[in-house]
Amino acid sequence: MLRTVVSLVALLLLVVTPATSFSVQPLTSGRFDTSLGIFGDALKGAFSNDSSLGDRKNEGLSGGPNYNDKVTVNGKAVQGAVVGQKLTVVAGRARVKIPVNCQKGDCGTCVVMMNGRKVKACQTSLGSGKCAIQTL
Repeated sequence: MLRTVVSLVALLLLVVTPATSFSVQPLTSGRFDTSLGIFGDALKGAFSNDSSLGDRKNEGLSGGPNYNDKVTVNGKAVQGAVVGQKLTVVAGRARVKIPVNCQKGDCGTCVVMMNGRKVKACQTSLGSGKCAIQTL
């Protein structure tokens, strides 16, 4: 029953819709222009770029990451340390392994000395000043 109703509606649409609604016409360049005339010009500009938005901006970080060049891990200088990274990531960049178990700071296995103070490496972020990290 439903299939018959759907077929009748489709047939009715084909009969009611003028012949110019769906057209495929060859262009002079050899390509075909497929247009959907049932909507008129309502969708003509729907997918065009909005000129009021201005030029497209670069995705990603506008100023780039903030690097800290004054970082050492066990006396080794660390190149490319980014301010705000966890100390475990910074130490990994210097190929120094800091043991981590819980990632929450509860267990205490990741304790290191940073500028003379004991800190938990899994929770502490790298600052922008001079930073000397020493594993225990």
